Amino acid sequence: MPPAVGRGGSARPLGGIAGVNDTVQIVENWSRILGRVENWEPPRTSGGPGTLTIAVERVEDVRSSDGSHHHNLLAGAAGTTIHVIVPASAATRVEPPKGSMAVVEVRRGGSPERVFANPNRITLMPG
Repeated sequence: MPPAVGRGGSARPLGGIAGVNDTVQIVENWSRILGRVENWEPPRTSGGPGTLTIAVERVEDVRSSDGSHHHNLLAGAAGTTIHVIVPASAATRVEPPKGSMAVVEVRRGGSPERVFANPNRITLMPG
């Protein structure tokens, strides 16, 4: 029987480990986080990503184009600090002072620690 996957996701078997027949589920996911900027680490190299550190105060669902909601893998992140990877396409426009407020649509990717910003959905406001 094929593995179950969520809307917009796929699954692939783990390979290389004898006797292991697990799968990794890849799910389209978006969350809107609102919080205070604790740090901005600009790109280390030209054309590289930056990292925005946010003390998350609230997490909201993101509506998909069909009116349903995307999977929200960060629903329990309020009260935590998240390091958001800002793609190079937006990193040159991001210069938040510490303490400013941020509203960012993000997705989790690869591992629980990797959170990526939608480059078109980053809003920064004075604290």
